[in-house]
Amino acid sequence: MPRTKQQVEVIRQQRVMQILDAALDVFAHKGFHSATIADIAQKAGIAKGLLYHYYSSKEELLSHIVINGMNNLIEKFDENHDGVLTDAEMELFINDMFRKIVENRNYWKLYFSVMLQPNVFSKELMQKLEGIYEPMVSILIQYFRRKGYQNPEMEFMILHALSDGIVINYISNENFPLDAIKEEIIKRYIK
Repeated sequence: MPRTKQQVEVIRQQRVMQILDAALDVFAHKGFHSATIADIAQKAGIAKGLLYHYYSSKEELLSHIVINGMNNLIEKFDENHDGVLTDAEMELFINDMFRKIVENRNYWKLYFSVMLQPNVFSKELMQKLEGIYEPMVSILIQYFRRKGYQNPEMEFMILHALSDGIVINYISNENFPLDAIKEEIIKRYIK
């Protein structure tokens, strides 16, 4: 019996996730520049030709991994998409971000391993990231301005650096007090 369109789509999505997981693992452990499509296909347990059916290059794979990670992380940001971040939306975003860090600890460990490698992100990928990131930055700066911060742009940079540092500490230290840190972040920004 032939598969339905829904069954084919489920299989396609599973294959894509299998390839992305393998690629992230290979990039993190072997280094992006040393990794080959053959390495990724072997890690995914599929033929190299099948991998090329989904992705034309390792650069396209990296772009997909990074863009998906960013979109996933900011999924709950400004949930009603009206461009104005309320206290409730900020708290929802912080809670969701911390939940995703816990649920995807290995992903973030590999992600930062890849991000810290030199010359991995192309100019095109950086432009795509900025396109996703800039509206969020603008909304956060407006949020801090409404809250009365003297330098809302600097407060955004502090939040960004805090977030990166929290993730790096959490993925490298199993005893890192993530819940207590989350409560402090909520207290700091929702007043």
